[in-house]
Amino acid sequence: MTRQSPRPGAVPTQLTFEDALSELAAKRPQTPAGEVAAADRSREGAERPAGGAASSAEPAARGSSGERAGSSETGQLTLSGVPAGGRERGRGGTVPSEIWRQLLDHTDTRRRYQARVYQREADRCWYWLGAVSDTGHGKLKASRAAGRSIVVTAHVYGWQLTHGPIAARAGEDLVIGHRCDEPSCQNPEHWELIPRARNGEDYRARRHRGTGPLADHRGAHGRAVAIREAIKTARDAGTDVEAAITAAIAAGYAQTPGLF
Repeated sequence: MTRQSPRPGAVPTQLTFEDALSELAAKRPQTPAGEVAAADRSREGAERPAGGAASSAEPAARGSSGERAGSSETGQLTLSGVPAGGRERGRGGTVPSEIWRQLLDHTDTRRRYQARVYQREADRCWYWLGAVSDTGHGKLKASRAAGRSIVVTAHVYGWQLTHGPIAARAGEDLVIGHRCDEPSCQNPEHWELIPRARNGEDYRARRHRGTGPLADHRGAHGRAVAIREAIKTARDAGTDVEAAITAAIAAGYAQTPGLF
């Protein structure tokens, strides 16, 4: 992607969000829509990390973005499934492909998603600036032309915005993992569709490293919120956003002073 680095305190404006996604998508083969089933979890795997493992019953989002709505359904992580008895969600909180298409087709929802992504260079994390769940995942209130709005996991929405809706296929148990280990990251280049078992193996292999997102003593939620607030504060003040991100990340590895 040909683009200059953003000025301190400014969001990159050389490319539109759609152009950035198109360039990223052109760099690798596309997964045919309707071919896979996926459940959303970041690289927490089967074990519960410090910030809480993602599950199909994730708590409602926390944050200052005002995305908690009384009429909205919350806690959805699973991408697709067959709802029972005319319900809009199936077992484990699944949302069928038909509903996902309605959410993805809603222009205002796409705009709100894009507005909450702090876009940077193609090889860096694009942090989520909206509400954040206990597991550090971004949460988005997704509307549609008809029917109730649904609070969905941000990068699950983003993955399907890039690749198209995902339909269930028997015998598969896939998740959208983050290669960067940042649950709030919205950079499509950092996502991968992998078996749930491998996702757990990857997490266990990296969880004890001394540095990196999984080593942050604040946990996934605390880290995501700290980075989000650092970006928003720096932008509002017109100061160096990248320096603010660096400081927010470093704070997660600070050593606790000794008692003596």
